[in-house]
Amino acid sequence: MTSSEAVALRSTNGELAPPELAAGLALFLELPASVQDSYAEVLEANLGPVVDDRAETFIKRYCRRHEIEPERLAPSVRALRFLFTEGVTAGTDREAFIDDVKALLPPAPASVLLGRLLPLFDAAFPRLKHAAAFLSVAEHGRVVRAVRWRVDVIKASDHSARIDLPVATLTFQYQEGPNAGQASYQLLPEQAAELQKALASIVG
Repeated sequence: MTSSEAVALRSTNGELAPPELAAGLALFLELPASVQDSYAEVLEANLGPVVDDRAETFIKRYCRRHEIEPERLAPSVRALRFLFTEGVTAGTDREAFIDDVKALLPPAPASVLLGRLLPLFDAAFPRLKHAAAFLSVAEHGRVVRAVRWRVDVIKASDHSARIDLPVATLTFQYQEGPNAGQASYQLLPEQAAELQKALASIVG
């Protein structure tokens, strides 16, 4: 295509590509080989819901390490972030991504670019879909982000001079809308066995 052509993308449900998108993709092929080889690091830092200060700090350090100006890296990052995140929002897949790259670039550079980008797509897209599912749930109530646990043995208490029973402590770190928190619960062996059965039914 030429810069004057408008391209409808599958990743945006048929909407026209931003004018700078094709140029941003093409600039990926002009990056040093060391940057192309380690580009997964760049994407990982830039595919969150918000590109915050931590992402910007990482990119600055990455660019210093590879002796490249951030301005040289930014166009391809913006282009790929757009295609990947829009693809998840639109519910498209790998074939749609391939079609969009082929529509945006001439055949030769598109082929070379896809050889580099498809492994990145295959790694990033499931994580983005998981993040989308997480956000979809978190907007409507508490969703567990992580589980921490430990097992202690209760030797004795004022209720009994000799107990010697293991007790599991589970701490659930959760997100509720924009807020994060955690809650801890203690399980005796009988309740831990019930939880095990429930989880087995959930995950198969």
